[in-house]
Amino acid sequence: MLIRVLIVVAVLAIASVAALWWQRRQGVVHEVERAGALSSATLGVQRGFHATFVQFSTPMCAKCPPTAALLSRIAGEDPRVVHVEIDAAERLDLAREFEVMRTPTILILDGDGVVVSRISGAPSEAQAREALAAVPRTGTDYSI
Repeated sequence: MLIRVLIVVAVLAIASVAALWWQRRQGVVHEVERAGALSSATLGVQRGFHATFVQFSTPMCAKCPPTAALLSRIAGEDPRVVHVEIDAAERLDLAREFEVMRTPTILILDGDGVVVSRISGAPSEAQAREALAAVPRTGTDYSI
């Protein structure tokens, strides 16, 4: 009987540690090595002049709609910032290219369309603003 109780306690402890670890990883901003750019044609919409939030979502994702609302609100505060939501199931080419393993995954592009950071999981407002503030100034603030 005592052995069973100890096994249950050990399993609960391991599950609790795993849950805390998983929760701490949600929405963490990771800077990435600057690589090739995503064009407006590839995204299907005009990129932002300063930054673009590219959110990969799926229909079954419970955290994707609130994340989209948050990013849209933040992008709406600055006319140089755009939020784009991409259905990962419909754009498998992009999901594979950027190794999207879970949704929501957000890529932050600079004004030239280069991926400068990545967020896996639903970010808090502070995390999203932090990622936006870290975008280097490139491109221009106007178009011809």
